[in-house]
Amino acid sequence: MTDFGAYAALQEMFTELNHAVGEFEDDPRVTAEEALAHFGLSGGHIEPLLPDDEEFGVAHEPTSKIYDWDDPWPISYGIDGSTTRSLQFNNGLLVGASVAKLGISGESDYADLANQATTALVAHLNEEEFSLRDIDTASLTIPEGIDAHLFQFPPCERTSRLEEYVVEVSRTYAEGRHAFEMAGEIDGPLFIDGPLYPNPAFGWMLFEQVGEGPRRMTEIWPEMVSDILQNYVKTVEMMHRRDLPIVGITKTSGSAVALDALETKIEAADVDVSVPLPWTNDHQLFNDALFTMEDKHGNRGSLISYTPWLLQTRQTVRGTPVVPFETFDIELEHGDAREYQRAFFYARTPMTDNVMRVEAPYMLVREKPTRDRIQRKLLVELAQQQKEPRAITHADEMARITRADRNNLRQLLGSVRALEDYNEKRGFRDMEAE
Repeated sequence: MTDFGAYAALQEMFTELNHAVGEFEDDPRVTAEEALAHFGLSGGHIEPLLPDDEEFGVAHEPTSKIYDWDDPWPISYGIDGSTTRSLQFNNGLLVGASVAKLGISGESDYADLANQATTALVAHLNEEEFSLRDIDTASLTIPEGIDAHLFQFPPCERTSRLEEYVVEVSRTYAEGRHAFEMAGEIDGPLFIDGPLYPNPAFGWMLFEQVGEGPRRMTEIWPEMVSDILQNYVKTVEMMHRRDLPIVGITKTSGSAVALDALETKIEAADVDVSVPLPWTNDHQLFNDALFTMEDKHGNRGSLISYTPWLLQTRQTVRGTPVVPFETFDIELEHGDAREYQRAFFYARTPMTDNVMRVEAPYMLVREKPTRDRIQRKLLVELAQQQKEPRAITHADEMARITRADRNNLRQLLGSVRALEDYNEKRGFRDMEAE
């Protein structure tokens, strides 16, 4: 427990902070919900997917009402992955291994798909003589239904992000490959735990497209970055061919792309709203806009709150506008990179007070009836679960690599001595998201 004197000092400081914030809140200023209405203005590379005569605004529906809506797709599927995180050894070896699984919600005729998995192991040792090329995964004793992939991270100059690269490659490759393999088999929506395209590889691509910023991964291993993103693109294309939704669901994010776009629109239109707006990222903005006191004091009970769809047409990287995928080494079946851009809306579950960003590719939500069906499906899931869809929860449970699993796998490399960092020894890393 915190020292009594130190805690008393913290109490005093927080009390004074509360006074300062309270006085600020009393000053007239634009509310988050009022600010969102300005998404209808031009500019900012984000546009609402609404008829011209409709204003962009937040909707609040009773949870009890949405709970009983007809479910457009009563069977749904979810992809999630888990990783060992970085395993380090005394000779400089770094290893990251991941498992991706499919979760199922509803009475599916394809329940056996949940028994399949994709595994990926990425190893790095900065020695020219070290090679994994002689290992034939086909000769390994791999259980039926498991797709195993073994990769050697290329030799490279030292970088402080190498551990992160090794783990992110293993996780995103496993998840993307498993998503593509399952997309040709399933008969309902596919939910991805996280953004539609994985943040690490997506960011590597964007920096490469503008030709500046942290481009180490596209310099060290360009073909792997392309392979990871190609798996996700092929999954989107497969789901489009089968007329089924693919949806990414992000629970927390530090992104400010929507907030930046909103400020750009307000400045260009010279409306009477002070910028910069007071929020620091999109999550804060939409959390504030979607919150309603009616949850506690209204007569309709708890409310699911959500926005209309928005489409991000391009992104700004280091001040340069860029259309993701447009100039990157990747095959696009539909040719036009705009078809692959992310449309999204935000939704809030009242009982847990979670705000989620829900993403889908533009090619799937271009038409309003389909867009409405996908949103309806997500809202039904949120009303029933009060968190991410059940299929994602199931996938997470099936894929999770525990601390005991990590320790057992680490001990299998008996030819070298394992290194554990201080936080892992104390169990702090188990508090992090898998």
